[in-house]
Amino acid sequence: MSAFLVPLAFFLAVVFAVSAVGKLRSADHGQSAFAALRIPVRHSKTAAGVLIAAEAVVAVGLLATASWLFVVSAAAALLLTSGLLVAVARAHRLGATDDCGCFGDWLPSAIGPRLIVRNAVLTAIAASVLAGAVTAVAVSEPVGIPATLLTGPSVPLVLGAVGAGLLIAVGVWSLVRASHATGRTDAQIPRGAGAVLLPATAEIVDVLVPATRARLLVFVAPGCHACATALASLKATEAPLAAVVDVYVIQRAVSVAASTEPPHDLPASTRFALDVGGSVAAALRIGAATPVAALIGTDGTQAGPLAVGSDEVRVLIDSIRAAVEVSPA
Repeated sequence: MSAFLVPLAFFLAVVFAVSAVGKLRSADHGQSAFAALRIPVRHSKTAAGVLIAAEAVVAVGLLATASWLFVVSAAAALLLTSGLLVAVARAHRLGATDDCGCFGDWLPSAIGPRLIVRNAVLTAIAASVLAGAVTAVAVSEPVGIPATLLTGPSVPLVLGAVGAGLLIAVGVWSLVRASHATGRTDAQIPRGAGAVLLPATAEIVDVLVPATRARLLVFVAPGCHACATALASLKATEAPLAAVVDVYVIQRAVSVAASTEPPHDLPASTRFALDVGGSVAAALRIGAATPVAALIGTDGTQAGPLAVGSDEVRVLIDSIRAAVEVSPA
């Protein structure tokens, strides 16, 4: 197998490993991915477990097997990446804009053209690895990362290529993570940008203006399992939160004709609001991923970074609760 294919196989194995671990450590263990991608499954927990196991097996197979076992692992990688590409393209055609949940709460990526391009690149890499492996087997060359690394003269070249691939992977990770750290923490939020509609009372409220109480804004979307997980954290701390902040659960709406019913079961003290036209999300620089939470201070500015994903939302809620518990009576 060509030394130039080794970093591709290594990179692909890292992607599958991160995907499996990310789903496993998320609060819903990857179940939100099926809802986000509009894939109807009867037993989402079982389906998520099977997907995590498949990704883990493929990652190990790409790293540790040789000969035809490596070819099988490469074929499985191509099957998974191409299947995800088709699923994302279908979800985008159906109008989905949720976080795909591909890596659990890590690397949140909204369903859309950029995600389709990313999955197309991964599919192309998997196809290249499979084609190279089949060709190597046909001409009786070493196949698989271990076998190629043990081939005498090419070891330095392969090690250098693997190191370069690792650096590229780290660089891509950093760029993607940075692209989601977009909250405003050092500037005044534009006035008039925080108007939301409260369907229950037909009121229009500006949640980004100075007020006597701080506000916790939690952005959710219909069919988002991770959003339900985040709202469960709200319910568990409803009383302490209500003592210090007004909680708004906000759903983005293209027009006032959107559904006026909350997409999830909400705590009694929480206000459900529609961000008609997405002005609030735009003011806070929130992408299409959900759930996302922002703490707005009494001066109308954002306090701290955005909390992206159910885990970060839970941490933000726990931080507010802890501050309430330690504050003097």
